Amino acid sequence: MFNVVKAFGSIFSTQGYSGANNMLIKNYINTNFNYFNEEAVVDESIYPNQTGRVRFQGSWWPARCDRQITLTPGDTVYVIGVDNITLLVSLAPAD
Repeated sequence: MFNVVKAFGSIFSTQGYSGANNMLIKNYINTNFNYFNEEAVVDESIYPNQTGRVRFQGSWWPARCDRQITLTPGDTVYVIGVDNITLLVSLAPAD
């Protein structure tokens, strides 16, 4: 009997990817992300040392702020970096 869950699970499994491939993807995101200092709006609170969510360039992104502050929904923040697919944000643009 055909098992849809198994079939799609094997297609989307990351076990077949090597560490080198994951590093290439990470480097591609880090070097081709050209939206630094662009505005984003907090959609889900961002607490110190935790990931929240922002609306950026028409979609939602996980986001983190490295300062010991809480960002609340509606706050305008600026993208100052990226860690994999998590945007690093700040209340002021990077210099």
